[in-house]
Amino acid sequence: METRMRASVRPRGAFTGASSRPPASLSTRNFANTPSKKTRKVLGNMSASNCSSPSVLATLPGDPSLIVHTNVTTTDAEGKKKFMKAASQALAKCLSKPESYVAVCVLDGLDMIWAGEDTPCALCSVISLGGINLSNNTALSKEICAMLGEDFGIPDDRVYIAFTDVPRENMGYKGATFAG
Repeated sequence: METRMRASVRPRGAFTGASSRPPASLSTRNFANTPSKKTRKVLGNMSASNCSSPSVLATLPGDPSLIVHTNVTTTDAEGKKKFMKAASQALAKCLSKPESYVAVCVLDGLDMIWAGEDTPCALCSVISLGGINLSNNTALSKEICAMLGEDFGIPDDRVYIAFTDVPRENMGYKGATFAG
């Protein structure tokens, strides 16, 4: 990239409040696995045929995405956007997918440590319907690490990238799945 993004590691602080537990409003006990009356009524009115009808989605090539978690805080919105656009192009090229299906998300300024230190690091996730293999993963890993080093100042030995090949029936899009 032609311009280097201004970035810094966000200062760390202790949890606020008396407890390190999440507030009661976020507790898992508030998210019961039992559907509500309204949900049960809607589900009861659905038949199996409603969920298995053919769809044009079954012919789509897939949905690759990249999610970057980093403790580096970006201060240059345009630089961040340029990184995401370059990452989108790299994903499309390395996985042989149309860029029109690629999604990129950068979550910066997170509380993260690596080897007990809060120096710049990144945890990345690449998710795709197909295209995940040794050759493609190696090429994409090289490109992502180079971009993270150049744009965020993150050394390549402080980047993990998890590659996940998702079955078509396990990826939702437009109210259906890519399997139909």
